[in-house]
Amino acid sequence: MVLSLMNKDKFLHVVKVSMESSPYFQLVSSSDAYRAVPPGASAPVRIRFTPSKNKDYCHELVCLTARERIVVPIRAIGARAVLDFPAQLDFSKCPVKVSTQQTLLVRNVGARAAWYQLSTQSPFSVVPATGALGAGDTVQVTVAFHPLASGAHCGSLAVCCSSGEERIHTKLQGEAVDVNVGLSTNSVELDKTFTTMSSHRTLFIENRSNITAHFQWKAFATEEEENEEKRRQCLLRLPKEVSQENFPEEKETEKVKGDHIALLSSMVQEKMSKVQEDPMLFSDDIFFIEPMVKLMNEGAVDAPFTCLPSATNVGLCFKFAPKEGIIAAGGSQSVQISFSATVLGSFEEQFQFSVAGSPVPAILTIKGSVTAPSLHFDLAELDFGDISFGFPYTQRCRLTNSSVVPLTFQLRMSDDGTQPAVDSVDQIRRDTDPAWSKGIHFYVEPREFTINPSQGTILPQGHQDIEVTLCSNTVMEFYQRLLVDLEGIGKGVAALIITAR
Repeated sequence: MVLSLMNKDKFLHVVKVSMESSPYFQLVSSSDAYRAVPPGASAPVRIRFTPSKNKDYCHELVCLTARERIVVPIRAIGARAVLDFPAQLDFSKCPVKVSTQQTLLVRNVGARAAWYQLSTQSPFSVVPATGALGAGDTVQVTVAFHPLASGAHCGSLAVCCSSGEERIHTKLQGEAVDVNVGLSTNSVELDKTFTTMSSHRTLFIENRSNITAHFQWKAFATEEEENEEKRRQCLLRLPKEVSQENFPEEKETEKVKGDHIALLSSMVQEKMSKVQEDPMLFSDDIFFIEPMVKLMNEGAVDAPFTCLPSATNVGLCFKFAPKEGIIAAGGSQSVQISFSATVLGSFEEQFQFSVAGSPVPAILTIKGSVTAPSLHFDLAELDFGDISFGFPYTQRCRLTNSSVVPLTFQLRMSDDGTQPAVDSVDQIRRDTDPAWSKGIHFYVEPREFTINPSQGTILPQGHQDIEVTLCSNTVMEFYQRLLVDLEGIGKGVAALIITAR
């Protein structure tokens, strides 16, 4: 490499060119060479670069004259990771409140391994959010578009690599449209009835689109009204929960105050979390909405009927109420159907209703599909890296429910103790603690992991951000799993590897 020293002055200048000793950069001439540069002329400085590896290098060249000192930085840029993300990703028209996904096959076309982090904004999401990709390797990245309101949406997918490359941005856009799904009527008027008795009306949810519509009967018409009610409930619950009556009477020391504040914060977060998890489904003491079918008596005489029990595995999952009765001539009987699945897969079941006086039973065919819950973390591994003994460290992850039903979860560690771990900060405050002279002794293994929240309910296509705190009281390499148990489904249905040193 050649560097030119130019003299723009009217007088001759003597320049001393020097460079600190380096195995990679050397001056072709002597290290302390003097150069006389006439006015308006230039003098070449040759630098030899001898790299040993394909990496970044830096050094400095010092030029010293009688009047000034000039430092010239030298940079040699080595191999870079290059992830071939597209410049734009278009979801086109998608149903509102439905998750639409596109999977990208991303390749590292650079000559260096990439440790990357992906981020975007709602209504877009990306999985996995972090990872490592070797030179020439490929990885599948799934970008989801889940709009909650109709109209055009745009965002950006940011790709950041830890090896110094410039951040890449992929433009995201999509349009959310309302599908043709509606009710058979906008109002329901029920017949008059006596106290403790009931009357029924039937309405239909009509799906005229080409997608499966998952529905819920909600207490509020819009998400804004629902969020406003959740905020109101949070405010109503806070005064009661933070009253000092919830704490034992003891001397107000600094530690007690600190413990009170920590407990208050934990109680507030727990209550607010429960409010946020409430799906706000329709509920009323008088009115009920239930799936039903109607048996119609089109004959001229009363028709006693009986629901014949099914002996198949799926048939046993259904319950009908009432199971028997009498339908007046020209009348009808609403029958409530309950289904509690125990078998995965598609099914088609026929149920027979025997009618007195009719040689052929009335047949009801029910079709459907039972799918396993789809639950996943946004990370393949949660790595705390190198941590200090007795100091808490917190990492975050996200648990996503891509199922069509709410899932109630509980989180636990695959291997953890029960005795609370010792926090070094708390230990320093307790200068009279016997542990200072006798050391810390555990009667049982310490509980070193704290998970917040450790349980809750995730709505369909929703997610829950999880904080995992590790306060190590043992000197070791951690390799454990964060397990997810689902209520009514099973234990350990999903897991996240956690490592630390």
